[in-house]
Amino acid sequence: MLRKASMAIAALGAIAMATPQLASADATDDYPIPNRMLKTSCTAEQIMAAARDVEPFYFERYMIDYNNHPAQQQATIDKMHWFYSMDYAGRRAYSEELVTNLADPLTAAWPNNAKLFFNNKGVAAHTTDICHNYPPDDMSLWAYDAHW
Repeated sequence: MLRKASMAIAALGAIAMATPQLASADATDDYPIPNRMLKTSCTAEQIMAAARDVEPFYFERYMIDYNNHPAQQQATIDKMHWFYSMDYAGRRAYSEELVTNLADPLTAAWPNNAKLFFNNKGVAAHTTDICHNYPPDDMSLWAYDAHW
């Protein structure tokens, strides 16, 4: 009887290991917007200034792309100001909306419009760690002319 019980336990263990497990993390914890960006109290300009100093290559790549999309520049500024003016709940809801509704006209016109802010957990970590050290309203960052 003990032998039959141990065989049954072994069989159940094998079945459990072969069955795919569901992920327990919420898909919006860091996707599409890193959680640090959802929780920060910094402005878009503070995040940009921090990225310029701690992620200069990533910042310059973004600004080159930004400068190559003049028709989307004001909409991008407005979107980032709107996003960072919301509280955590509003930002999280927007993050969930990004996953389910891909009809954002700005994203259709320029898919990387929020890349500096939304698409890289490492950049999010580095910038949100120090963004409070920068002025909140330095609009000159949007006029940055990246030269390689």
